[in-house]
Amino acid sequence: MKKAKMSAVQKLNTCSLLASLTVLFQISIGVLPGLGHILSAFGVLPISLAVIISPATALMSVAVTAWLTFVIMPYELPLFIFCIAPLGLALGISIYFTLKSPLALILGTLAQAGGMLILAYSLGMPAFGTFLVNENYFTVFLFYVGFSFVYCAAWLGFIKKMKRRLKL
Repeated sequence: MKKAKMSAVQKLNTCSLLASLTVLFQISIGVLPGLGHILSAFGVLPISLAVIISPATALMSVAVTAWLTFVIMPYELPLFIFCIAPLGLALGISIYFTLKSPLALILGTLAQAGGMLILAYSLGMPAFGTFLVNENYFTVFLFYVGFSFVYCAAWLGFIKKMKRRLKL
């Protein structure tokens, strides 16, 4: 079965809807304490799907999501910019260009861990709160990379399943 090609307007509409969905997931932390922390992790999925549909419009989708997040809940913007968006983009690009899973895992892990390290050491916002504040840099680095690897592996499998189900 041949996949139908989407027009530019269809891609724009789809990526706009995915950006809106990402914003809803991202701001759920402030709206639904507790449950929102779980829901906010799902922001990776719409970003990845937007990349799979069209990498160019996915960048617009990320920009729209960042802007809306800044307007609605500005304190969630660094988390989106440095953790959610890089992982979603890395996994989406990996699937779009059909990279092998080990390479996709490395790319996603580097994007996620790099963003977490930037948050922790450049902006002073540790990704896990005060959990690792008193640890040395090497321990924090290993924890972030290990967490990112497991998190990325779970998302990679889930996004591939969603791609097959949505027939993208």
